[in-house]
Amino acid sequence: MTQHTALIIGAAGGICSELSRRLADKSERLVLFDRDDAAVKKLATELSDITEVEVIVGDILDVESAEHQIKSLEGDWTPSILVNGTGGDTRVIPVTELDEDFIRQSVAENLVPVLTATRLCVPAMKEAGYGRIVNFSSAGGRTYSHFNNAAYVAAKAAVIGFTKQAAYELAPWGVTVNVVAHGPIATDRVAGAWERRPADQKAAVLSKIPMGRMGTVSEAAGSVAHFCSEESGYSTGTVTDVNGGIWI
Repeated sequence: MTQHTALIIGAAGGICSELSRRLADKSERLVLFDRDDAAVKKLATELSDITEVEVIVGDILDVESAEHQIKSLEGDWTPSILVNGTGGDTRVIPVTELDEDFIRQSVAENLVPVLTATRLCVPAMKEAGYGRIVNFSSAGGRTYSHFNNAAYVAAKAAVIGFTKQAAYELAPWGVTVNVVAHGPIATDRVAGAWERRPADQKAAVLSKIPMGRMGTVSEAAGSVAHFCSEESGYSTGTVTDVNGGIWI
């Protein structure tokens, strides 16, 4: 099996760090991109005994800087796998309390980075005739959310639309584009917000999840890893739901 290079945006996050470990175990080269200097370098140190690792400390929201950093990846370090794992929002805000700035912020944090990294990586993928792109949406992008707000849900729904159009356009070049829509996953960030909720609110939310629990980080990373593989080559434009039955 060919060794590929995976660029993981938001690599130090809970799901993406677990994904990085799985790809390292498959001997894929890793480019770990994250703005958290200490966390991403700690992950790189952990994985450097298993595979080749490069670190990019940067903010994908800083488009000019990110463009320079990603374009600097050449030769064996040119990504043939791209995982757009940034974004998120744990604020529960009624729609009556939102304004236009919330929409702008959510689109900037959850949708624009997907476009930025995709447009920078796709030319080399097309030239090579091979590519795997995986975007992160959420159960909220499929339906509604108990955990977030309408601005976030709108941005994550847009990620699904972007994915489907990109998949259609890139299919002739062997570049697949898929999206994983996670439900409530017990990452450190989500677990922290969860613990601050009153007990009655927790019980109410869990009662609406058919499985009655949050997903684990390992469960969340599994579907992403599949779409990064050669074996996923006939799946494109798909949405995989990892949500304990919230959206069926």
